[in-house]
Amino acid sequence: MHIIQFLIISSISLFLVGFPLKAIQTQIITWDETEVRTLLQPGKPFAKATFRTHNNGESPMRINNAYSESNAIKTLIKKRIIEPGKSTTIEVTFLPEGKEAGLYHNKITVFFEGHEEPLATLHYIVTIPKLINCSPNIITWEASNLNESFLVELALDDRFVTSLSEIDYDRTLYEISIIPDKLDGSKYTLKIIPITEKRPFNSLVKIKASGPQLTEIEEPIFLFNSYSLSQ
Repeated sequence: MHIIQFLIISSISLFLVGFPLKAIQTQIITWDETEVRTLLQPGKPFAKATFRTHNNGESPMRINNAYSESNAIKTLIKKRIIEPGKSTTIEVTFLPEGKEAGLYHNKITVFFEGHEEPLATLHYIVTIPKLINCSPNIITWEASNLNESFLVELALDDRFVTSLSEIDYDRTLYEISIIPDKLDGSKYTLKIIPITEKRPFNSLVKIKASGPQLTEIEEPIFLFNSYSLSQ
């Protein structure tokens, strides 16, 4: 019997030696989820996610730090010491100020006491929607095409924006017609026609729109007359 017990203990020891400490600890520390995806609602000053972790071991575990290289991410550890059988949460806040529309994949590394390497990496993926999309949004005229018209494809994100309210531009320089899409009420084509050759180097078209939960928002189209620099 003693020989059998010795063999069992030896087998377990060899089994554990074959695994790095991090792998063993990550079985003790588990997470409800390590990736959260969020669509930032227009007009909201931040987006927030909560990650919950559990201590399945027999000893207390302490979270030293939850760190992100992104300056848009702030973290809050609700309770640093996790007793055996207990859990805690890490609250992650994304601050979009100054960020353009797009997808932001934020990584948060979580360090536990007694470990130089992080035992977990959390992923908070935030999408800032493009409410008004203009393609192209920059138009340049040269001497060779000084009087040519341009077409701009305009699309509203109909989850949030439902009404195209105004196209603001200098009517002494350009004529702009709006062509609604026959199949999609959120899409338009703008035809921009120069009506004078004596145009400044730069002009601006402001696309204005609104939605049920939004006050009026703007998106610019930049117009450049490179020919004016040679005059």
